[in-house]
Amino acid sequence: MEIEEAKNENIGDVKIEYFEIYFGKRKGYFIPKLIDLENGKRFSFNIGAFFFGIFWVLYRRLYILSLIIIGVAFVESKIEEFLVNRLGDSPDIEISLRVLWLLVYGTILGYFGNYFFLKHSKRKVEKIVSSTDEETIKMKKLKKAGSGNWILILSIIFILIFLLILSNNQ
Repeated sequence: MEIEEAKNENIGDVKIEYFEIYFGKRKGYFIPKLIDLENGKRFSFNIGAFFFGIFWVLYRRLYILSLIIIGVAFVESKIEEFLVNRLGDSPDIEISLRVLWLLVYGTILGYFGNYFFLKHSKRKVEKIVSSTDEETIKMKKLKKAGSGNWILILSIIFILIFLLILSNNQ
């Protein structure tokens, strides 16, 4: 369904134009995915989520999901440590386990990323739309809430680079 054809339609109880404001430049990608989700198609593959993982999750402001991912990564690192000790401490085993983990993690996030983001977005838009009757305020809030969080991503990258430099100097 084309976005222009759906102008007068709703997604749930919310006019589609509110989602257009929320998704901004990416509305052409996310609105059809949201309509599919509303029609029962839960999964679609997001290449950005596959390749960028937790950075994509943080950019999309899915903070609870990012905490879950960090927890899973911690558990995975302990399992990996156990397997490396059990199978022998060789670079081949470590690299193989790391690549396997990245592929599994990327694939899962690639297929579930849109689902989590769209569910989050729908709740966020519904909350903003119901918070006020003033259209101008709604539009400003939707635009701000829908924009990605580059500041957080860049901050994390700089912190990681700083920690890497510190660890190499010791």
